[in-house]
Amino acid sequence: MSAGPAGGDVTASGGTGPASGGAGPASGGAAPARFGPRPFVTIVGVTARSVLSRRRTLLVLLFVAAPVLLALLARAVGADSEATPNVIAIALGDALILHVVLPIVALLFGTAVIGAEIDDGTIVYLLSKPVPRWEIVLAKLLVAEAVTLALLVPMTLATSLIVLAGAPGADLEIVAGSTVAVAVGAIVYVAIFVAMSVLTSRALVLGLAYVLIWEGFLASLFAGTRNLSVREYAVSIGGWIAGQNLADTEPIAVGFAAGLAVAVTVIAVAITIRTLGSFEVKDGG
Repeated sequence: MSAGPAGGDVTASGGTGPASGGAGPASGGAAPARFGPRPFVTIVGVTARSVLSRRRTLLVLLFVAAPVLLALLARAVGADSEATPNVIAIALGDALILHVVLPIVALLFGTAVIGAEIDDGTIVYLLSKPVPRWEIVLAKLLVAEAVTLALLVPMTLATSLIVLAGAPGADLEIVAGSTVAVAVGAIVYVAIFVAMSVLTSRALVLGLAYVLIWEGFLASLFAGTRNLSVREYAVSIGGWIAGQNLADTEPIAVGFAAGLAVAVTVIAVAITIRTLGSFEVKDGG
């Protein structure tokens, strides 16, 4: 597989999967998943099974459980703490979930749905089929987004409710704000990391550097850099829902944050489609 301008239908690759002819049956051995009249659904199903069967998914589940366990601990010792339940819930949401858990989980799944197939060469089979590249990207993106949201949204909801539900003086609007913030952040982060995975084979390392250096440090230094921070978009929108600040920094305007979140997501998806469209599968024979 080599990078170059994509033509119309790609040419099947020799020695990797199906015989030449694009949609024909594979020669010898077990045939890979066949693309019927609904290739989008097939790609979604195959990708979901692949992502959920990986060992990393089990590790992510343990990672995602950490905020819930800390919330249980905070609730258990809350009576002896000087911090109010609202302060504890916001601190857990910002310092742990938005700063650490959210971007890392999005990174792991965002780089897995396409990047892993590029690395091991199995993307050749998919690209050799007469399926539009945009359809492939949207199917892969849907799986990454759905899995990330399915893990992070319930976790955030549970963490906030454990700390706040039934606590004196608790503001339950924080629950809604924190959950929306995580959902917004997940959507934007995953789109960025999927794009990164088709641009470079070192997406996991570069994505981790982005999370730790840019989002974790540089974006909070200057007012202008905060406009390029996914976390700031999430905090601003979530804070607007909650009716209060969900971080220790002044949020950017909610309308501006929402517009930037949409723009970054659309640009990342467009980059992914364009880059994958430049991949050309050549006949090895």
